[in-house]
Amino acid sequence: MTIIIFFLVLAIVALGASFVLTLPAAGRIALWVLSFSLFVFGLVVGSSVVVDENQVGIIHKQFFGKPLPTGQIIAREGEMGPQAEILGPGWHFGYYPFTYTVRVDNVINVAPGQAGFVTARDGQPLPESEMFAPAWESAQDMLNPVTFLAKGGRRGPQTTILTPGTYRYNTALHEVTPIPALQVDAGTVAVIKSNSGKPWTDADGKADLVNGVPLVPRNHRGVWAEPITPGGYYLNTRAYMPIIVKTTQRTYTYQAAKSRPAAMARNKAASSASGPDEDWSVSVRSKDGFSFPVDVRVACAVEAKNAPYLVALLGNPDSVVQDEQEDEKLEVLEARIILPSVRAILRNVAETMNALEFVNRRSEIEAIATQRITAELARYRVTCDGVYVGNIHLDATEAGKKLIMTQTEREVAVNQQKLYDQQKQAEESRAKFVRAQEEAEQQRQLAAAEYKVRIEGENAKSQIARAKGEAESQVIIGEGRAKAYKLLVETLGRDQVAQLEMLKLVVEGKVQITPQVMVSGSSGAGTMDALAGTILRQAVPAPVQSTQSAK
Repeated sequence: MTIIIFFLVLAIVALGASFVLTLPAAGRIALWVLSFSLFVFGLVVGSSVVVDENQVGIIHKQFFGKPLPTGQIIAREGEMGPQAEILGPGWHFGYYPFTYTVRVDNVINVAPGQAGFVTARDGQPLPESEMFAPAWESAQDMLNPVTFLAKGGRRGPQTTILTPGTYRYNTALHEVTPIPALQVDAGTVAVIKSNSGKPWTDADGKADLVNGVPLVPRNHRGVWAEPITPGGYYLNTRAYMPIIVKTTQRTYTYQAAKSRPAAMARNKAASSASGPDEDWSVSVRSKDGFSFPVDVRVACAVEAKNAPYLVALLGNPDSVVQDEQEDEKLEVLEARIILPSVRAILRNVAETMNALEFVNRRSEIEAIATQRITAELARYRVTCDGVYVGNIHLDATEAGKKLIMTQTEREVAVNQQKLYDQQKQAEESRAKFVRAQEEAEQQRQLAAAEYKVRIEGENAKSQIARAKGEAESQVIIGEGRAKAYKLLVETLGRDQVAQLEMLKLVVEGKVQITPQVMVSGSSGAGTMDALAGTILRQAVPAPVQSTQSAK
């Protein structure tokens, strides 16, 4: 456009000059002034460049300058070729078409969730031992072409990236490529293998060594000792290569095909690589020469702090590889550590036991395997949460089936013998119980008889004591009466005392007033005889007459 305007101005000046000779002097002067003004206007307009708001002007000098030195792409001191300075939005003058060409490019917009990876086409060359240019403190200084070249910016991939936003830069010097931001999901960590930064030396301090290779702090070249926790990060994933490591529990199941359900309980990689009928069990051989598969499950986990160690040791522990020894697609961690450890330890345990002993001591074997596998995995900084021994397929072979049958028959015989012994013991116990019941009954009767004898004896003693008491009482009463009669007799005389006693009996109603004995005579002896006969009659009971006599 500027070239067309420039030639249009020249054409107008030429036409104006053709009329100079036909005009008066004053007209010719005015025409020359107008022509010069148009010429100057044409030069100014022809050298102008308009840059829009979302554009950048890249200047390329074609003439009137020294050629660029060999290996240099951007002119620093006015050499011919792409210039370091860029043109921002607005009008720019002085860029004559026969000297400069200005290319207008669009600015770059780095979207959220992405980062801008920058590559420089010019600058100081990278050392042979480095893949990325040193990081800049400011991304704006890196994008400023004058500052970049003046401060010794290096050509090639840059460590510093552009975060989301709009950037205006010299497209002849820098190339910006959008790359995804680093997203670390929950249940994982990112271990960084850095290709940029200063190398680690012994002077930097003590570092954890893995096969002689140190785990380094951040901003150093190598595997960073500190992993990146879950979250989003604007990181140069080409300079700092993230290796995602799972920190959730890992469960590796090794089961025989006949005992495994249709949906395999293995990690996704192995599930997709194996068929539904593939045998994943661990085969062992017992001390007595029986070979049989064993179902086993191992639960383990990689702690976040130990993930860098595994990365330095194995590379990416979660990547799926074709294991040459097993001829299976497995995770690197499983193929290199988990599966070999499980198989070796179970086989070592099995070779110390007979086949039936191995079957009968499953829980003990599970405890031994857990202890040994835990210690083995700890060497690789893998935490073992448990080893679970499932079915032991001793019946997988004919020899194993016969062995189990023999064991079963022996157990049946032993159980029958135990049943007979228990029945015998039950009968003996029942007989003892009956005998004990009879002895208890006899003991009860004997005790009752002994108590009865004691009671009778005590009753007899009581009667004897009572009789003795009564006898003694009668003796005492008799003696008292005898003494009283003796005194009465001595005082009143025998006859008077007898008459007194007779009167007492009459008063008490024990003697009838009307005598039943006829007394005659006048002497006192007859009277006494009559009273004595009366008393004797009352003392002797009359004979009981029979019913017939009474009638």
